[in-house]
Amino acid sequence: MVVLGLILIGAGLVVFRYSAEIAGQLDSYISPPPDSGSNMTGLVSPGGWYLPFAVWGFGFTLIGLGGTMLRSAFMSAAMGGGGGPIGGGAGMSPDILDTYMQQALSATRGATSMPGVNPAPPKEVVKVKCRNCGNLEMEDAAFCRKCGKPL
Repeated sequence: MVVLGLILIGAGLVVFRYSAEIAGQLDSYISPPPDSGSNMTGLVSPGGWYLPFAVWGFGFTLIGLGGTMLRSAFMSAAMGGGGGPIGGGAGMSPDILDTYMQQALSATRGATSMPGVNPAPPKEVVKVKCRNCGNLEMEDAAFCRKCGKPL
């Protein structure tokens, strides 16, 4: 997916860079042949002014799709989606991810709080350990997320 994302970004940059030339080639295919020469403006087709913008938009779209694919590949590798260039298939356990998200949220809340105002005390988190696999679950969970056994 990374290679396809890079290819899309490269193709989008080429299309974006040469949009006027590509639009000129497209215009020669879709416009009617010139009339008897009474066209003094030099434009072959009166509606062809939009083609460079349409090609430019197509190139921009290719760049965006390639970037989205790259981001998706890197995020799935970081989250343990398997075999990517970053994660190596090991992945993050749900407990590590929960801890990371709680730390990130508490840091964000601390940075955005008003000075002089005491934030609410942190909520106590109680976890239950699965008897089968040892995975930590929230206290109200009925089944283990890792092995599926009842808690």
